[in-house]
Amino acid sequence: MDDTHFTPEQLANRTGTAVVDHQARKWLVSLPIPERVDFLKRLWPLDFRYSLILLQAAQLPRQENQQLFRYWLHTGHHNAAQELINRLQPLLGETTFWRIASQETLTAPMWDFLNYHGAGACNDRKEVSS
Repeated sequence: MDDTHFTPEQLANRTGTAVVDHQARKWLVSLPIPERVDFLKRLWPLDFRYSLILLQAAQLPRQENQQLFRYWLHTGHHNAAQELINRLQPLLGETTFWRIASQETLTAPMWDFLNYHGAGACNDRKEVSS
């Protein structure tokens, strides 16, 4: 298993339930934290859903999870909003998740979708970038 190496392209469009997905999770956890974060960032534009599945298994410290969330809020497209809520809210906690989401300057579509899927939890948002 030590010589196993995955690329973001190999793991794009995975479901998270096959044997290779289990191997990918084990491999990811074996990497140093900065490499785990980098891998998840590189996988994000190819398959944001699988990036979030792997994040839940990556065993990252809280601060890295929060930084990835901020990064994905800024680099993600609005279609990822519901998955961000579904996967990261349990990981970060509801209060932390919505605190971070409300503090970040988001695109109008990202804010709209977060607000919609979060049932108005992001309503106190003051700034929206264009």
